[in-house]
Amino acid sequence: MSEHKTTEGRRYRVYQVIGIVVAALFLALGVTAFLAGGGPIISAIAVVGGLAVLIVSIVMMVRS
Repeated sequence: MSEHKTTEGRRYRVYQVIGIVVAALFLALGVTAFLAGGGPIISAIAVVGGLAVLIVSIVMMVRS
């Protein structure tokens, strides 16, 4: 029974780490879009999305 619980916990940890990586990519995409002349609205959408994913990933990691 404990082996199943350990595998499940490890799986959720991997999902949270993937979420943090995706958030970092969105933040980098927002900065790149702004510097490349994509406009502040496009970059703001990417940055806000990246921050949302990052916050959710960190909260879920702390809760588990």
